[in-house]
Amino acid sequence: MITFVVTMRVAPHNAEALAALIGEVARLSLDHEPGVIHYGYGAGVDEPGTLVVVEVYADAAAQAAHMQTDWVRDSLPRSMALIEGKPEIRQYATPGTQPVTARVKL
Repeated sequence: MITFVVTMRVAPHNAEALAALIGEVARLSLDHEPGVIHYGYGAGVDEPGTLVVVEVYADAAAQAAHMQTDWVRDSLPRSMALIEGKPEIRQYATPGTQPVTARVKL
């Protein structure tokens, strides 16, 4: 399995719109992509203005397929317009699983 943890800073006036956008991507991903094992998000309790997304994929191919969906391609520029700076993206791979090497440019 491959897990991504994405941390984003968001201004209070954009927080609701960003949460709605990520919620929609999560719903579509879980409903239509069998290789997506988990897709969740939460707002920072100890760090106001922080939103974290946790994505878990069966393998690199599932993550690559996810990145090609219409909802992800549509959501990336929209989410970038709602956050402050660039997101911090960390990848974790179950031992024996090939990590994702192709990264989207933000």
